[in-house]
Amino acid sequence: MLKFLAAVIIFLQTTCAAAEIKKPVRIVCLPIIFQNEIDSETRSGLELKISRAVHIPLNGSLKLAEYLDAEISVAALEKNPADAVKNLAEELDADLVICPILRRYSQSYLPAFGLSGESRLASSADAELIVYDRRTDTLTDKKTSRSYSGSYSKFGTAPHLAGECFDALIKKTGLREIIRAIR
Repeated sequence: MLKFLAAVIIFLQTTCAAAEIKKPVRIVCLPIIFQNEIDSETRSGLELKISRAVHIPLNGSLKLAEYLDAEISVAALEKNPADAVKNLAEELDADLVICPILRRYSQSYLPAFGLSGESRLASSADAELIVYDRRTDTLTDKKTSRSYSGSYSKFGTAPHLAGECFDALIKKTGLREIIRAIR
């Protein structure tokens, strides 16, 4: 019995020591690159959507990931336009690079006039999400777009369509699953 107890204690000590040595995954989540002018409320909403997708619960105490400074990341990205995401991962020694881009964002509203009394809305959004996992050398680059033309509806506005685009891209790239797999 004493030998068994000693073996269990040694096993637990080596397991705990191995867990302490494991390096956290280094994550670079770039700020969304906006290729069109966008209002601050929509900007904040889209950035919140991405930050929630890359959030690791209890990371403060578990230390599974280390989030690298976005300003340093953007400066490094501007220096390397070709293969920017892979180069950025190498330059910053990052394991995971996430680069969201809002490529197109527009909305035009025609108020109601005349006998029809119906206001018209035409809007569109086009987004891209690039996720590079240096640990597996996997580059995922997905694009999607949404558009609406018809009677005014809050579900047809450009901010709503942009949010739908990022929801779809987070799902298409498997970003949440990649983050959840970090142990």
